[in-house]
Amino acid sequence: MTVVTQETVASTSFPALGSEITVAVTEPARLDQVVGHVRACVDLVDRTLSRFRPDSELRRLERRPGEPQPASALFIEALERSIMAAAASNGLFDPTIRDALEAAGYDRSIERIEAEGPGPARLPRPGGGWTGIRVDRANRTVTLPPGVRLDFGGIGKGLLVDLALRTLGNLTCGMLVSAGGDLAVTGPPPQGGWRCGIALTPDAPDEAVVRLTAGALATSGLGRRQWTREGQVLHHLIDPRTGRPGVSRWQVVTVAAGSCVVAEVAAKVAWLLDDDGPAWVVRRGLAGRFRDRAGAVVTVGGWPAETSAGEGA
Repeated sequence: MTVVTQETVASTSFPALGSEITVAVTEPARLDQVVGHVRACVDLVDRTLSRFRPDSELRRLERRPGEPQPASALFIEALERSIMAAAASNGLFDPTIRDALEAAGYDRSIERIEAEGPGPARLPRPGGGWTGIRVDRANRTVTLPPGVRLDFGGIGKGLLVDLALRTLGNLTCGMLVSAGGDLAVTGPPPQGGWRCGIALTPDAPDEAVVRLTAGALATSGLGRRQWTREGQVLHHLIDPRTGRPGVSRWQVVTVAAGSCVVAEVAAKVAWLLDDDGPAWVVRRGLAGRFRDRAGAVVTVGGWPAETSAGEGA
């Protein structure tokens, strides 16, 4: 997903969290202020949830399994939202698939995998460990069962976007924050709405454009996070039922929701559900766009009207 250029919008992008972060505002004079705030949120999310940083809160908490550990408000929020998503999806969204990710070769940042190649093959491990996690909100502690290792890759970008927008304060302009194409907006939109391009991968041309006036959009698909090991193409969308990279007829799934976390989780679950994905999105009261590998597009749940990528503002 991209933010299509509009005359009344000022925007900028920068790399972070293995993705491109884009910030856009309807009052250009506010751009630097908003970008500074978003960068601070990026740093907080990285220090709290990264599995690649040895000094992150996540890495600290996992060093003493089976014991209640003090946890920050952001970590508890991420964990509680993940557990709720796991329960709502019958475990298809699972924050405890880290061993399976690493078994598939995703044991370092995507930039290092692209430069050095994936990690060695290991036996896959199905998910389900989330049922044994304990969160004590009153005492602000988290207890991780022995052998359970967390990965917030399926919810972290959405959490960053939502956090940045909800903590911006009382700015009166319209704002958009995108993390790797998962985005949300707040405030008065530009005339006609935010023009958001939909593409197969972050560096591919837009296929279509939708206009967003409120809420969030998120896309799930193979995209950049693919690698080859021993002649086999692998990817990051792990099916917790098998512990292996999932298989789906859909090339990309995009979901519209009230928050970026909800959209991000739903897009991943719908991709993994394969043929059952569209009906599941409708049952959740959401809107979705499904593009299969042959190029056919299915939209459900009141998906907004699309225009061609080449149409004017």
